[in-house]
Amino acid sequence: MSPTTLKMRLLTAAAAIAVTAPIATASPVLAAGFALKEQSVSGQGTAYAGVTAGGNGDASSMFYNPATMGLVTGIEAVQTATGVIVKSKVDSASATRARRLGGTAISGNASPGDIAQDALVPAGYFVYSIDDDLKVGLSANGPWGLVTDYGDNWIGRYHGIRSDLRTYNFAPSVSYRINPMITLGGGVQIQYAKAKLSQSSDFGASRLGRPGSLDVKSDVTGDDWGWGFTLGALIEPVKGTRVGLAYRSAVKHRLTGSISFTGLPAPLAGALPAQSASADLTTPDIASIGLYHEVNDRWAVMADVQWTNWSRFRELRVNIANPALNSVTEEHWKDTWYYALGTSYKVTDKLTLRAGVAFDKGSVDVEYRTPRIPEQNRYWLSAGAGYQVTDSLRVDAAYSHVFIPKTSIALTDDLTGPEAGRGNLNADYKSSIDLIGLQAKFTF
Repeated sequence: MSPTTLKMRLLTAAAAIAVTAPIATASPVLAAGFALKEQSVSGQGTAYAGVTAGGNGDASSMFYNPATMGLVTGIEAVQTATGVIVKSKVDSASATRARRLGGTAISGNASPGDIAQDALVPAGYFVYSIDDDLKVGLSANGPWGLVTDYGDNWIGRYHGIRSDLRTYNFAPSVSYRINPMITLGGGVQIQYAKAKLSQSSDFGASRLGRPGSLDVKSDVTGDDWGWGFTLGALIEPVKGTRVGLAYRSAVKHRLTGSISFTGLPAPLAGALPAQSASADLTTPDIASIGLYHEVNDRWAVMADVQWTNWSRFRELRVNIANPALNSVTEEHWKDTWYYALGTSYKVTDKLTLRAGVAFDKGSVDVEYRTPRIPEQNRYWLSAGAGYQVTDSLRVDAAYSHVFIPKTSIALTDDLTGPEAGRGNLNADYKSSIDLIGLQAKFTF
């Protein structure tokens, strides 16, 4: 085999690994709302401070800003994997029926324990330099996702049992350096989303006049392809100082699939046949600015600020073939901000150490917080290291602990509005997240 043939096969293999690895992995909810920031291990080391300005030093920054591909020399493939250990524990919740239905306690499990699931979250990147100024690339990520599961018999089952959202985003991108100071970039998001939502209904109260006498569980599944775009700019007014600006558009989905029902006795099974269902999902748009400054040839400081348009998420509506069965959950989310500060230090020419802190604002107030996404403010503390193993291989590792204050939900049912009949629900959550990341960068 000739050296040229071997090189092409290695490039093809690296690109294939980088852009297909995310396809098989589930993702729990980790950031404000149902965003997943875990797209770069080198960036994780600084709590993602400076990634919009390419401060992490590799192609994984193209997820946050496609213009940072201009920093790549030659050909580069990056593969990341982040192990996520999530704890979100619920103990001693309480649930009662609406006062007009007697205000009686809803039976079931009041302490479902840990509702989250551990996961492995990968991401992949490939950048090819056509020349010194023009770069093209491809990334594969899972930018949005959540998994919460309480079990079928928990006392809040009328509000939700399992919520499972997964997205797979493929982004061909291009960057061009128009002069030594300014590089522009852009890309297309090609996004696949699939979801499953399950909950129970008090069929005894609504149809039989006997609250709690018969529960019917519904499972809704659906999927869809959507598209959006990314734009970015990288400005380097003086060598060693960079400012990054980036925008990631919303992606609109119409998830189409079916709904099925379980729990009805045989004589009533025909009353609720399986049928078609759909739901609209729009992932929010994001704008960010990043700063990177080299204090000297060893030490750099960096920062990032990110705005996410969560106010798009006003309700969760499931439309069913029989419109009498339509389901609506009011959400009323608010836009959020993410602030990060970080630093890196080159101990030697091969070894770099990183550290960072961040604040991730929650997107929903307690009166609208639901058990499907019981999210809250998050405080990040991160550390990482990168080591140049050979001329063509660099390895990065990072650890983060995400502190989450005690979270509560307090939902009231007065038998009015779209959520009538689901009952009053109060629950407290104790949550935390640990992230352990490993990344390999290959250059050719």
